Amino acid sequence: MASTLDGITVLDLSTGAAAALATMFLADHGAQVLWTVVPGRQADRDGGFIVWDRGKDCVSLDLDAACNAGTDAAANYRRLVEGADVLIEDFAPASPRQKLVDPAWLKSINPRLVSCSITAYGRHGPMRDEPPIDDLVLAYAGVLGGMPGFRPPPVHVVHPLPSVGAALFAATGIAAALLARETTGRGRTVATSLLAGALLYHPKVVGERITKHVFQTNPSGSAPFYSNYECADGKFVQLGCVHVNFIATAAKLMGLGDLIQEPRFDRGRGGKTPKDDAEIRSAVAKVMKSRSSADWIADLEAADVPFAPCRQTEEGMADPQVAHNCMVVTLDDPELGPVTQMGVPIRFSETPGRIRGPRQIAAEPVFALPEDYPVGQARVSDPSDPNPIAHEPDPPPLAGIRILEITNLIAGPIAGRLLADLGADVIKLEPHEGDMSRPIGRTYFYSVNFNKRSISVDTRSAEGKAVVQRIAAASDALVANLRPGATARMGIGPAANPRLIETHITGYGLTGPYAHRPGIDPLAQALIGLQLAQGGPDNPPVFPAQLAPTDYTTGAMGAFGTILALYARARHGTVQRVDSDLLSGGIVLSSAWFSRYAGKPERPLADKDQMGLGPFHRLYQLQDGWIYLVAETAAQQRAVATEAGMPVADAAALVPGPGQHPNDTAVARALAAAFADRSVDAMLAALKRAGVPAVRANAGDSEIFLGDPQAIENGFVAERQHPTAGQITVAWAYIQFGDTRASAGRPTPLLGEQTAEIMRGLGYSAAEIEALHEARVVKTEPGTG
Repeated sequence: MASTLDGITVLDLSTGAAAALATMFLADHGAQVLWTVVPGRQADRDGGFIVWDRGKDCVSLDLDAACNAGTDAAANYRRLVEGADVLIEDFAPASPRQKLVDPAWLKSINPRLVSCSITAYGRHGPMRDEPPIDDLVLAYAGVLGGMPGFRPPPVHVVHPLPSVGAALFAATGIAAALLARETTGRGRTVATSLLAGALLYHPKVVGERITKHVFQTNPSGSAPFYSNYECADGKFVQLGCVHVNFIATAAKLMGLGDLIQEPRFDRGRGGKTPKDDAEIRSAVAKVMKSRSSADWIADLEAADVPFAPCRQTEEGMADPQVAHNCMVVTLDDPELGPVTQMGVPIRFSETPGRIRGPRQIAAEPVFALPEDYPVGQARVSDPSDPNPIAHEPDPPPLAGIRILEITNLIAGPIAGRLLADLGADVIKLEPHEGDMSRPIGRTYFYSVNFNKRSISVDTRSAEGKAVVQRIAAASDALVANLRPGATARMGIGPAANPRLIETHITGYGLTGPYAHRPGIDPLAQALIGLQLAQGGPDNPPVFPAQLAPTDYTTGAMGAFGTILALYARARHGTVQRVDSDLLSGGIVLSSAWFSRYAGKPERPLADKDQMGLGPFHRLYQLQDGWIYLVAETAAQQRAVATEAGMPVADAAALVPGPGQHPNDTAVARALAAAFADRSVDAMLAALKRAGVPAVRANAGDSEIFLGDPQAIENGFVAERQHPTAGQITVAWAYIQFGDTRASAGRPTPLLGEQTAEIMRGLGYSAAEIEALHEARVVKTEPGTG
């Protein structure tokens, strides 16, 4: 069976994790990826690259020599560019290799080429040439400054959020540009960054009348019945009770039904005061500690209470739902032998992805490739540019695409948000109560629902179902994160629109042993080991609620999958269903460690105080704030020691003793003491002079990022006037395109704000719209327009 990107050739010039993961996504869905390595070297990268380099063809090319016209390397590079559909690179803005990807030159060589750049912090601003290191980006973006931990923030985050986010943005931008190329005949440039990738997980939004976000402070979770607890056997179980009905069921099961009825506990949602909150958490903790995890798992499952055991990442490889989703495969690595790793995390019903094989190590010289090597076949067979003459900037790549979004909370809405930012008309369908995030007043709602239109319909009525079916009939794709079967009960499917792409974002998958369970981010985090990894070996598991890592990862995969399905429909007329789930999202985040092979190293995790991985890769508290430094080379480490007034570190002093973390060594303690009296500005200046990568660990408040020159100079900040919130400022433009108009950037809609507008576009008369309002079939929130 064909895959979506069969016939597409990708030229990968990158060295970093984000681009490697992005091209893995493309290779998994049929693209032929040519990854370039320096002549004379093997493509022998370890860690996550063992997984991310799978399915690619490795070619030998000296990119530095290719910068010099007239060389064999330059000729070979030109040959590859002429034959490629996509080029992806992660050169620093100041790199001499930028001449290889000059947009004008690439366009003259191959006007249909989609060229994608991944930088660390964006192509402009004072941080433009800083190194692409996940932990530094997280510190700069304020992610560490908003993390719950076992001490006040900033707190080290173990997950590679910037690289994963940037990988998904790069793949999504490339897919959107390829889809647009089907209409325009032209390629375009795509740009994203690790900083944008971090923003996927840490939405930034402020408003004149938006309540400021309050960060979770309890590392176990954000509410008494939405936290993890230790059981009698020392294992932990995560509760995921969002609704009061689930809370009531869980409380009754624990013998706490009467307690939560006391007004001060708000029906179990939390305490009215910190003392009350601590009391109810203590009550739940005491009950959970009284029985084994196996006993609780059996009873919670029987009562249909959302829960999950907190497991190590490798334990997830034996999970029956993970197996059902085909998320565990074994490939025969040329160096390591059998490597068990993640499968293809986005599922297509008609053009399924497939893994072409393990990574290659031996590189093939470009000049030795046979004449019939399948480079650029899709480009050659495609129609030529219908308008080769200079043209006005192109519309956004998804202009003219309509998306019906039926979602709640985070995973579904962020998929719609990303599609809207790429130019799609996203219609958010909401019940009269609104998306669950509206009444609970979460700040992120204004971010994940930015740039959409809202219609409110009572789909329990026949008239409401008819309205929704009419929207579906006029849409290109559906994005939903409801329980399996919900959209079918609304009458949405092939009967309503035989060309409708359906993207379903679920907790565990549409089928399988957990399909009936309510699936939410903390449960997927627990099952795939994200919580235990964040806590580290010396702490209980940590549930970072505000990051919602599996929600945001899966939502971004849903956007990417939707665009790929639209591309397959445009090229071949294929109509299909796209599935992504939170479990698979958690596996993608853990892909470097969701693996098994001989000689696999132990995963480095943070110390008990959650400062970082070791004395040269961690947070340090200074006199007036915090910094994060990463000294990877021996020269950089000597420079750090010198700056601290220490002799060059003795290697033996760096080696932790049995059961000791590297941050517990004498060197780590001496560095922390030496830096404590320094100012942040002076320390950063000194480290910069010494060539040691370091950044200020910013607080997590949105206004800090939204007012930062780096964000402003790279176009990450949008200001809009909201009907009730006043002026809102929101981070956007995570994926940017050259020679392309920006999308509309609508302010976050009120409930049903565009109900009448959308219905008029569907052919309803003013009288019909008024009658449906009066009958409470449709709704428009007061205060609109």
